[in-house]
Amino acid sequence: MVAVSVQEELGVQVEATDNVRLPQSILRHAVSAGLEPRQLTRDSGVPTWSMSDGEEYRVPSAGYLRTWEVVEHGLGNPDAALDIAERYVLGQVGLYDYLFSTAPTLGAGLELCGTYLGAITTNFRMEPGLETEEEVTFEIGMINGEGRGRELAAQWGLAAIFTRGRLVMDGPVSPVRVAFHQRAPRNHDRLVELFGTDAIDFGAPADSITVSTADLVRPLRTADPRLAEILQRYAATTQPVVPPRATTWTDHLGLVISAALEQDSVTIDQVAARLFLSRRSLQRRLAEHGTTWRTELERARRRRYEQAAADGPLTRSEQAELLGYKDLRSARRAVERWQD
Repeated sequence: MVAVSVQEELGVQVEATDNVRLPQSILRHAVSAGLEPRQLTRDSGVPTWSMSDGEEYRVPSAGYLRTWEVVEHGLGNPDAALDIAERYVLGQVGLYDYLFSTAPTLGAGLELCGTYLGAITTNFRMEPGLETEEEVTFEIGMINGEGRGRELAAQWGLAAIFTRGRLVMDGPVSPVRVAFHQRAPRNHDRLVELFGTDAIDFGAPADSITVSTADLVRPLRTADPRLAEILQRYAATTQPVVPPRATTWTDHLGLVISAALEQDSVTIDQVAARLFLSRRSLQRRLAEHGTTWRTELERARRRRYEQAAADGPLTRSEQAELLGYKDLRSARRAVERWQD
């Protein structure tokens, strides 16, 4: 169980982040498939420099999940996450891969993946679930994220466990069962092919994989006890101090609206397009969350104003530009409404 920090008890919002290597590997696959890199980074909100190798940067998790949506849409391929997972290359997520590959067995590697997941993300948790003499279930939890980006990230995350394992083990290895939180797709033959089992459930309480105890004790041919000790000591220093608080789909929507406001005025159709939804689908999602477009637009505008005003007073023209209003009077009325 993850301990609750003092910051969480006090209600401090901590933004979930991911190592830049996660969106980087997705974007590189998309570019190799013919998509334009600048358009990809612009649409996903991931910085352009993420396409280049560099230090262990962190990017907001919202950008990582958004990257999945953008790449799937650009490729027109609902199996994009599985295709990318199948092409997994050991080392593509850096330290995390080597923590796994230097472990003595598959089970020890998976345990390390759960322990040091903070090395690549503060948005996911991997913990053992139900355990019997024959099998162990590992549950993957996501703290911040909903919608299609969440589904694709979960597909890739579970699939990568086995594509990574197959690179460092002798002989085939497949899960006993796989469970997805998402609803069942029209066709999941590709999932069956990649995981090597048709025991795949949908609509489960959590995303999870179940592995046989016989497979868990199988050795990794890349095991290296001395290097493993060094890597684990280093990984312990990279763990996040404060776990992020859970957020909702409406929080993600607010970020998208705020990004749209950067480009002058904003409409529901513009935001729906950014979410790869129709206007009707966005309105339906808003209704499901008990809110409206007007409410969420107002909330996003107010958040932008309060963040900017904290640095000093704004002129009327600055307020209008910041809030996406075409006339000064509308901006003035909005600010006065929030200050009442």
